[in-house]
Amino acid sequence: MNESIVESLNFLESSHDFVELTDGEDFTIDLRYGTTNNFVGQNMYGPFNKAFLHQVAAEKLFKALGFLKSAHPDHRFLIFDALRPRSIQRILWSNVEGTVNEKYIARPEPGSLHNFGFAVDLSILDGAGRELDMGAGFDDFRDIAQPQLEAQFIKNGQLTRLHFHNRMMLRSVMESAGFTQLAHEWWHFDALPKAEVKDRFRVVE
Repeated sequence: MNESIVESLNFLESSHDFVELTDGEDFTIDLRYGTTNNFVGQNMYGPFNKAFLHQVAAEKLFKALGFLKSAHPDHRFLIFDALRPRSIQRILWSNVEGTVNEKYIARPEPGSLHNFGFAVDLSILDGAGRELDMGAGFDDFRDIAQPQLEAQFIKNGQLTRLHFHNRMMLRSVMESAGFTQLAHEWWHFDALPKAEVKDRFRVVE
């Protein structure tokens, strides 16, 4: 796999179609699948240690960043995952295939929008570098992580006003920039509809 991943990395670094997101005042990069801090407990990215988005998605993300900075100048985005080569998608899928968690990972064929560079998983850090509390962490497969079920968890008190406020902060800046949130993951946003991406753009293997 490492050889394939290195080829993907070389392609992305030399392509004008993709933009690298880097650590700094705007972003903190914490690619969870490049660590053991993920639901599999393994580093699946190996040498693929950089965050890329297709330039169309990147432009929208920088627009969302502008909205965030306008309201909270000291905040920045925390990037959990961006472009994910399809070879890594196959590894992720193999860990959920046949389980109740299948719905959280797209099948490698035809692939996830992550495999095209049109999806980003992210949260927000405050001025002290603390991740905002969303009431559930990244890759939390419990129902409480699902935006579509927030009303019931707010009603029973498991999601607090602060949790909802923080989720809405992220959701509002992303949606204002043209992203769509996945209904069952508060952290996942798509830059374009899946059918359009798969019709117009190339998957990164």
